[in-house]
Amino acid sequence: MLHCTVKFCGGCNPMYDRGKAYRSIAGDLAGVAEFSYPEEGQQYDVLLILRGCTGCPYLYEDISAAHRIVCASQAEADGAAARIAALA
Repeated sequence: MLHCTVKFCGGCNPMYDRGKAYRSIAGDLAGVAEFSYPEEGQQYDVLLILRGCTGCPYLYEDISAAHRIVCASQAEADGAAARIAALA
């Protein structure tokens, strides 16, 4: 089971419902990946970054993760579960 965490951008210009996208991705990965919010000092297999638009530059380098999956649109979020599952 993959140990995953999620980070949302500040939401200044969201072009899609990031919360709905997260719930869908986490649901699609039930049994494959377990999500939690980031905790200091933890190592994660995957950091899922849900940006609201293409203007957000943050990669959250302070969070230790082997892989970063960045979504800046609903289309990218729709493919995120498959990208994460391929890492399992």
